[in-house]
This record gives sequence, C-alpha cells and structure tokens, in this order.
Amino acid sequence: MADAKVSSEPASRLIGSASGISRKVFSAWASGTEATLKATLDAQKAALEASVSVASTAAESEREALKQVADAAQRAQEAALEAFRVSVRAIEEMSERKSQ
Repeated sequence: MADAKVSSEPASRLIGSASGISRKVFSAWASGTEATLKATLDAQKAALEASVSVASTAAESEREALKQVADAAQRAQEAALEAFRVSVRAIEEMSERKSQ
C-alpha cells in the first residue's frame, strides 16, 4: 500500500499542475475574449455615434433648405398679393376717370 501511495503522489501533482495550467489558459482566453469584445463594442459605438452625427448634419441641412424654400414661397406670396393690390388700384383709378 505504501508503494501505491508513493506512485500516486506524482500523478496528483501532475493533475494539480494540469488543472492550474488549464485555469491559467482559461483566464487568458477569457481576458483576451473580453478585450476583443470590448474593442468591437467600442468600434460599434463609435460607428453609431458617427452615423447619428452625419444624420443630424443631413437633417439640419435639409431643415435649412426647407426653411429657405418656405421663405422664398412667402416672399412670392407677398409679391403676388402686392401685385393684386396694384391691379385693383389701377382698375379703381381707371374707373374713377371714366366716371368723371
């Protein structure tokens, strides 16, 4: 029995050593995978933020263009109304001259 105990000690040490190595390998794998995942998520976050920035800029440009169109339309409406008023005054003046 003593011989069995002596021969099992190196095996126990070998198993313990293998177990320790396995834990170290797993720990290294987990750390590397976490770092890769974090880098991927950071890159994804940066890409999304850039997309939001581009969309915001495009929306602001579109809003400004629509504002300019609305301003131009308002000026055209005011000019049309003024032209109508001038025409009405001209007709009234012509009508008054014929009445006299």
